[in-house]
Amino acid sequence: MSSRCSGDMLLSNILDSAIHTAIVVADFDGKILMFNQGAANLFGYTPEEAKDKHLPELTFSKEDQETHLFEQIVERVKNVGWTEETLLRQHKNGHVFPAISTITCLKEAKGHSGGILEITQDVPNLFRLEKELKDSKNFLENILSSSIDAIVTTDPKGHITYANRAFKELIGLRGHQIIGKHISTYYRDGINQARQIMSKLKESGRIRDYEIEITVADKIIPIRTSDTLLYDDYGEVVGTMGVFQDITARKKLSEKLSATQAELIQAVKIRALGDLVTGVAHEINNPLMASDTFLHLLENETGNNPESKKRIKLIKECNLRIQNIVKKLKEFSRQSKFEFTAMDVNDAVLSVLAITRQQLLNQGIEVGLGLNENLPRVLGDKNQIEQVLLNIISNARDAMEGCSQKVLAIQTDLSQKGQQVEILVSDTGIGMTTEEIEQIFNPFFTTKDSDKGIGLGLSISYRIIDAHQGKIKVKSKLNKGTTFIIRLPIYRAGGERNGATQEQGGKNVP
Repeated sequence: MSSRCSGDMLLSNILDSAIHTAIVVADFDGKILMFNQGAANLFGYTPEEAKDKHLPELTFSKEDQETHLFEQIVERVKNVGWTEETLLRQHKNGHVFPAISTITCLKEAKGHSGGILEITQDVPNLFRLEKELKDSKNFLENILSSSIDAIVTTDPKGHITYANRAFKELIGLRGHQIIGKHISTYYRDGINQARQIMSKLKESGRIRDYEIEITVADKIIPIRTSDTLLYDDYGEVVGTMGVFQDITARKKLSEKLSATQAELIQAVKIRALGDLVTGVAHEINNPLMASDTFLHLLENETGNNPESKKRIKLIKECNLRIQNIVKKLKEFSRQSKFEFTAMDVNDAVLSVLAITRQQLLNQGIEVGLGLNENLPRVLGDKNQIEQVLLNIISNARDAMEGCSQKVLAIQTDLSQKGQQVEILVSDTGIGMTTEEIEQIFNPFFTTKDSDKGIGLGLSISYRIIDAHQGKIKVKSKLNKGTTFIIRLPIYRAGGERNGATQEQGGKNVP
């Protein structure tokens, strides 16, 4: 008997010596059977105050009491034998604090379960650390979510593990529809593109400003991406992160800049060539005049010799052809000021048709007119605009030679922005290739036989429209006809052009 008393006292002394660890014994209903000094220090109740009290009411937070958390813990202990819980516990003074409890099933002498043994330690920094970790995670997610660039992470096999708001907007799907999908789903080149990117990442660990294309709802989007491998604390690859930038607008701007540069080069080239042509035309005219003079003398000396007259006539025709070429060269290189007045483009169209209509009809060409009678005037040189129209109509006539359907359509209207007047001249001729369209305004470029032109008509037309601060463009498909588009700034009071600075020269139709 004394031995048992000594054992109980020893156990009691051991339990009371654990002043920093709360040890509580309770039955399955929560009635406290033992409450050591560590528990007294932790919860604020003396062992005498706690004995026979209900453990959850004494030490659990009110929220956990309301959800009957103690009863759930008891069930887990009965089924498994033990459990470890992170709980909010309550001090006698009402202060709530976090604590970790290890709760095991207490066996009686005969091996039956008689209650629970709870060992609890205060962890005052645990919740603070969890809160800081949660706050840091939320802060990082807010940064990623606020990024205007699309950000996506994948596991080592390429399955998406995170996608920020910009990526979801780019793809047009919700988060749960993206997470878990393979990243190659969105690549235009599919799994091959994913393998290529992963191969580059394995070589250097990161990729910067790499251009790819993704497919979204059958729409191809150009993307510039920077990617990196993600590592864990042990240096093992745990995934990848990619930053996507939609460069559609940048691509369009680059293309527009390239077109503008080509137009500037074209304009500079024509102007430089004009200076050269002026000198060449002058040098040709001098010997040509001498040649005409000697031909006139020879013609008087030959008398009635038919063979000589035939030869002289042939030389005269050659000289006449040279004179016509020189005339065109002079027109091309002319630097004189245009006579600009407020003019109606419809008048210019009708004047040109008055000259060419019969010739067009004789060749079986049907003429269709669609003139907007309410057009504002433009500031232009009527004779020069007529020259442009004559050149285009002449080209259209030649392009339709031999075609079964011959239709020439001329339309006038306001441009979409309402800042310019448009003249559209369309034919049903043989059309042009892409390569021919790119060169059509170059001096001396022609698709005709040598006896039908030397390739200066459209170069001169380009120069004239450029002098009007307008644009001349062409749309054409092989065997499907051609359309020339002339845009001229509208005239406003004071003799100025409206919208002249918005579009300057060019040959590529948007």
